Amino acid sequence: MLSKRENALLALKGEVPEYVPCFYDACQIIPAATSLETPAMGASGYDGYGVHQTPTESAGGMFTPTPTVKPVLKDITQWKSVVQFPDYSQIPFELIVAKERELLHLNPELFVQDLFCPNGIFERLHFLMGFEDAMCAIYDEPEAVYDLVGAIADKKIEYLKLAQVYYKPDYFTLLDDYSHLTGLFISPDIFRKFFKPHLARIVAACKQTGMVYKQHCCGKLQDLFDDFLDIGITAFDPVQPVNDIVKLKEKAKGKAGIMGGLDVQNVVDRVDAMEQEIEAEVKRCITTYGPGGGYMIYGASVNMFNPAQYAPGGRIFAVSRACEKYGRIY
Repeated sequence: MLSKRENALLALKGEVPEYVPCFYDACQIIPAATSLETPAMGASGYDGYGVHQTPTESAGGMFTPTPTVKPVLKDITQWKSVVQFPDYSQIPFELIVAKERELLHLNPELFVQDLFCPNGIFERLHFLMGFEDAMCAIYDEPEAVYDLVGAIADKKIEYLKLAQVYYKPDYFTLLDDYSHLTGLFISPDIFRKFFKPHLARIVAACKQTGMVYKQHCCGKLQDLFDDFLDIGITAFDPVQPVNDIVKLKEKAKGKAGIMGGLDVQNVVDRVDAMEQEIEAEVKRCITTYGPGGGYMIYGASVNMFNPAQYAPGGRIFAVSRACEKYGRIY
């Protein structure tokens, strides 16, 4: 019988596991604090790019630019003289990583190690400028946008190489939401022109380190899925049920693993959700998405960083227990 780690790795590789795994009890998230993409966890402040960020309660404590602080960049043509980039030479990686391993009880022998790096190349662009100005800049100053996105990608590549040395995770997950509940923030053509070439460089660099690149993209991402596969992305999260996941699984068969399916907004995170409803949602995911393998139960729940939710009576506990109950029926 495979361990939870071994079984989960099979699913995330797009292969057929012994049973449908659950992210919450098979994987551990490494928060990538040393990436300087956010301030210290739980506190407002400036990140390594000079953007002031604040943890957002509705997003489970994830950081967003502080609305009362002016964006770093107004005129994108001036980005070379205005935008600062993280200086990794000043970071005591060995000390920080040792503390994180102890604090988070990281155990690569028992759990899949998944390093989450927030603010990908699209998100970082609008974090620096504000969303509306960033979207306008794409049309007004396309060359400057392309160059800035390229510089951001270079910094991601620099960080992931350091991450491989000090963390040695199984997966390097770049969090970059190109989509919302009903569609994309940008057209596929805009993605292909400005972001896809640089993302392809990141994916290639990640594979050279021996880590697996995983793309985090909330919302309805399916119109970019072929492009993601085209540049060699082999794992995805948190593929939400607003997508045609059955169709995406067919496209990804033998190429990539899908981590997601769980309806956290309408079920798991709903304040009045009963345990029976959560169990039914897990069963739906397993029976719908489990056949053929290449699938792991997951949802970007606002409860996933709350230890109390993993104890009996908690929402994450309910998901894990239901997955154990139904995980072998697929």
